[in-house]
Amino acid sequence: MTDKIKLLEDKVGQVLGRLDELQGENVSLKEQNTGLKSELVELQQTFKQFKLENNDRAEQVKSKLATLLARIEELEQIGL
Repeated sequence: MTDKIKLLEDKVGQVLGRLDELQGENVSLKEQNTGLKSELVELQQTFKQFKLENNDRAEQVKSKLATLLARIEELEQIGL
């Protein structure tokens, strides 16, 4: 009977040891998750800024093209 109790105690000790390991891993993973969330927010903000800047550039290009097309049409109308 004592061997069975000893075996049970060993198994319980192993389970408790594994539980401690998993709790430590959980803390570490939560910290990593927090860091990744912060990085994601930064990347999203950078992407939004990039989109705004590129939209402004695209609008500038469209405006210049519209001006050039208008000039070409004017030149065509006067026969040049």
